[in-house]
Amino acid sequence: MEQAARRGRVAPPLVGLVLTLALTSSTAMVGVALLETIDGSSAVLGSQESATDRRHAEELTPMIAEVLERAGTPVDRIDRFAVDIGPGRFTGLRVGITTARTLALAADRPLVGVTSLEALAAAHSGHSVAAVIDARRAEVFQQRFTVDVNGTPTALDDAAYGEPAEMAQRMQPGDLVVGDGADRYPDSLDGLSVEHLVGCEPSAEMVARLSIARPDQDGPSVRPLYLRDPDVQINIKTRHNS
Repeated sequence: MEQAARRGRVAPPLVGLVLTLALTSSTAMVGVALLETIDGSSAVLGSQESATDRRHAEELTPMIAEVLERAGTPVDRIDRFAVDIGPGRFTGLRVGITTARTLALAADRPLVGVTSLEALAAAHSGHSVAAVIDARRAEVFQQRFTVDVNGTPTALDDAAYGEPAEMAQRMQPGDLVVGDGADRYPDSLDGLSVEHLVGCEPSAEMVARLSIARPDQDGPSVRPLYLRDPDVQINIKTRHNS
């Protein structure tokens, strides 16, 4: 299985004006960001996000249209697309990746995948970060990173999933713990010498910024990072074995 943090793959620097449209929908937060990069310097031209439980498909497409309209940027001017590939909610992941693939294919532009755990950690520069995302069914997805002063995360372990208390044992003293998985199961952090920052979600802006250093990919090669079987498969197996 392809692991969350890719090591040793360095993209050539982006030259000239490059517009990146990034999407995230792996958690309850759906987001869109338009990033302008000029010879390595970046600025957000527009962004929008909305918390939703099960309306990822209904929220994402209008949000894309609104961000582009406000920025005065038609979709055919986008140079690269980026998308959060998870782990996270299966339906949200499928919506985000399918939408990004469709846009990239229609515009004949490259697509770049960034994991939700990377995007979550990258917002906290200068820390060792334990990124924890709710996996439902009383489990969480987790990965630890060091994040440099420029907001670049480097993985300290592989992305994993399990019960919150089990995953908490992978944390180290001084870690900054972020994500809805930690927010939902704060008792799992009891007795640990960590700092828990509440209310953090992966953002489309961070997906866009991290994508700058990633090699271009074609749409079909960008796949979701599930880590475990989708719920529907698990339910089928459970019924078959009962």
